[in-house]
Amino acid sequence: MGRKKYHRKKTLYILRGLPGTKRSRKARNIQDECGGKIISAKDYFRDDDGFIERIDPKQLNDAHIWARGRALQAMDQGVDPIIIDNTNLSLWEMYPYVLMGFHRGYWIEFIAMTRDATLGRLYWNCGRKIPFKKLESMSARYQEASNIFDILNDEYSQEDWENTDEMIDNDW
Repeated sequence: MGRKKYHRKKTLYILRGLPGTKRSRKARNIQDECGGKIISAKDYFRDDDGFIERIDPKQLNDAHIWARGRALQAMDQGVDPIIIDNTNLSLWEMYPYVLMGFHRGYWIEFIAMTRDATLGRLYWNCGRKIPFKKLESMSARYQEASNIFDILNDEYSQEDWENTDEMIDNDW
């Protein structure tokens, strides 16, 4: 009898962490090592030369819708790996990516960036562009997730996303 050949699943990396934890650097390191595609809501704000002048808080919802659309398109094209580089602090923020990846056969891996830096250090790391009070409120929203079922079985996430136009239109 022959041995079964092992087929590695495609991987979806979900990076988590406050601004200033060097998430984007980690995403680039993964891409340099493994290839694939980085999906980040902040890319919505890049100009033609690839620079971000200002992130408009009023457009963040549009930026996240745009990023989820890019992630879904990449998954449907079989891109491997896909690296989600957003804060992903709360379970509901990760829910769409986890659901899309789960339904498309991706192995989903969470990478939580270190939380041992002080908020003052993170404020400095992100160029003082995010108000300190905002970093505090973001830190307070952080929810632990050890596996995909923590997210897929989260009742708040299910209720929040169930039957949204975005979910229905894109067949998550």
